[in-house]
Amino acid sequence: MLHLLSIVSPIFIVLALGKILSFFNLIKTDFINASNRLIFFVLLPALLFYKIAQAEIYTSFNLTIFLVMCVTVFSIFLLSFIVGRIFHVGKKQLGTFAMNNFRANYAYMGLPVSYYAFGDEGLMIASLLMAFIVPLVNLLSIISLSLNSSKKVRMWTFIKNTLLNPLAIGCILGIIFSLAKIEFYYFIDKTLSLLTGVTLPLALLCIGATMKREMIRGNKLLIANTLLIKLLVMPFTAFLIISTFSETISLTGQVLIIMLSSPAATVNYVLASSMDGDPDVASGGIILSTVFSLFTYIFWLAVLV
Repeated sequence: MLHLLSIVSPIFIVLALGKILSFFNLIKTDFINASNRLIFFVLLPALLFYKIAQAEIYTSFNLTIFLVMCVTVFSIFLLSFIVGRIFHVGKKQLGTFAMNNFRANYAYMGLPVSYYAFGDEGLMIASLLMAFIVPLVNLLSIISLSLNSSKKVRMWTFIKNTLLNPLAIGCILGIIFSLAKIEFYYFIDKTLSLLTGVTLPLALLCIGATMKREMIRGNKLLIANTLLIKLLVMPFTAFLIISTFSETISLTGQVLIIMLSSPAATVNYVLASSMDGDPDVASGGIILSTVFSLFTYIFWLAVLV
């Protein structure tokens, strides 16, 4: 147990540090906003590109695990709407509830946990999985919010959010470099290593700094269901499928389960606000799932490692 705690605790210590620095005004709103833009448009795409470009896709890519990932995400997408109908959830809340359940903080939380739990190879596999999961969850997020919104989604908005966002571009370029077996010059490799090294710590600091108690609001029943579905049911679904067809779970399968057990994505709040969803349900689910993920990450690592 102490070993597992030592894997996860650095991530949550940095999260707590972000909160402390924010409390003493050493991290301010302007810094957080600028850092989030830097992370989203430069640092994280560069990290994904760098790690995927270094991967041997022909040996690292596992079609079975990819299919498990797609089936799991789509199953949680459907389950969320079924649960929402059972509890007679309002239209504005339903799409946000569903999005919180399948769209996780794969980048800011999943990548660090994968790295600390499984090393550089784990980070590489997690980056490769993100290349395929990002467009999928973007697509389903837009569908979830559009089904229950009075606002129509334009085709350009659809394309921009699914295929042309910086994370998707970084992933696509990484896949191209990997398939073409393009090697970086020494100085480029060291530059990318130096640049991307700041990505995960800075992302964690920003998440911690933005977590506020007053953001825990919205439908408590929906938030409780999000904690259950996002942190336990979703990774268990993948675990069950993999265990059914294989006696052992490969490293790629282990990384997938950890990625799927990540808390709700912070971007869900932005999407819910801009696409006629329920920002309160989004923020409550994000904050509480992030806090409780400390315990569920340890649980899933205990099961897998």
